[in-house]
Amino acid sequence: MRRTLVYGMHWKSQSEAIRDLEKRGLISVEFWIGKNRENDIHIGKLRRVNFEKDRFSGLNRDIYDEIYKESFCTFLDMLPRNPSLYNITHQEAINIYNYLFDYFSNLLHKKKIELIIFHMLPHFGSDYLLVQIAKKMGIETLLFYQSLIPNRFFYIRDLDDFGDFKTSSVQFAYPKQKIELNTRRVQFYMKSIKLKYRSCNFLLFQRFRRYIFRSLGKMTLLGLIKSYIDCLKFKYHYNRMAKSVVDFNREYIYFPLQLQPELTTSTLGGIYSDQILAIERLRTLIPDNWYIYVKENPKQLEGHRGDYFFKRLSLIPNLKYIAKDVNSFDLIENSQFVATITGTVGWEALQHKKACVVFGKAWYQNFHGVFKYSFDLKLKDILNMEIDIKRVEEDYNKLILKSANGIVDRGYIVNYKEYSDDRNREFLIDSLERIILSLD
Repeated sequence: MRRTLVYGMHWKSQSEAIRDLEKRGLISVEFWIGKNRENDIHIGKLRRVNFEKDRFSGLNRDIYDEIYKESFCTFLDMLPRNPSLYNITHQEAINIYNYLFDYFSNLLHKKKIELIIFHMLPHFGSDYLLVQIAKKMGIETLLFYQSLIPNRFFYIRDLDDFGDFKTSSVQFAYPKQKIELNTRRVQFYMKSIKLKYRSCNFLLFQRFRRYIFRSLGKMTLLGLIKSYIDCLKFKYHYNRMAKSVVDFNREYIYFPLQLQPELTTSTLGGIYSDQILAIERLRTLIPDNWYIYVKENPKQLEGHRGDYFFKRLSLIPNLKYIAKDVNSFDLIENSQFVATITGTVGWEALQHKKACVVFGKAWYQNFHGVFKYSFDLKLKDILNMEIDIKRVEEDYNKLILKSANGIVDRGYIVNYKEYSDDRNREFLIDSLERIILSLD
């Protein structure tokens, strides 16, 4: 029986699955971070660092320096996901980092934790730091990530393994899939997006209501003011630079920006959470007369889009900043190839028999037709790539076997028509039991 800390897994079918595993003697839940009353600390309070801890313990001094060097930059990138920390200063972020570092160090030692189960990859700052500390302490971790494949989730034992899935040793059967060519199916999580930029006054009204009525996760008053000013700036730059008419006859690379702050960049992007850095390096890879079409993410608001974001973009030769309402599939089909940090657009490019360059850790990064960016990458290798869809299918079907049954992210329930809490509980019990037993 492993002494376990559970992070998330707090909605009905998840929590029931965890309790069932405990009854079976696979785990002993020593601490639970979640949203239920019986949980030891509310996950929202932890993310906002709105909780009291015991006095300074001084534990893990021997690993602090190494963890700080490796994780603080990413931690800082994640903090704005917490509305109450939207306008945090650099020095206060350092204080928060150290407050959490000592809290987690003491918790893991005191509870003698042997295993941590995360319901999704870390992306709020506090959860990311917990993963880093656990890794240096030699504590086993299980991290989940819901797949676009209905009712399947990826699991890894090491955050650095995402995309390679070498630590996903248990295989779960799944019928072989055929890949749809040239599909223009919009992903379910993008279907309800209104492309027109919302009024900054309306956003301010929404956030002010949260400030008045919400007890959890609300912005500070200064945060409200700053977010409003940032919104006005972003709207100005967007309206000034975004192009709605695109010349598809030019030779260009398509680079759609990803939503920020978000897991797919903060956690999986590495240094390329700075998306412009990827674009700058892409510029040095291609001929001077080629263009880069950079499309803004339909969901993006003011976050991570300050004045100097647009100043840097404007300095890159032959770059066009494309409006949100330009069709992404048109941009894919007419491009020389597609480039992305970790976006689903890379998978869509393969379906359109276009090569793709990824800069971060994408779930499809080892598929035929995908190139991981490095300084050694040659343009000719990308252009000479002829997509063999049968090889892509083989890679896809091999990967599916490394995903488990069940839904760990509620946002994906709509992607599985046969969902029920009872069915999901049984799926999770079976999946988690097999995965945990494989740890021995």
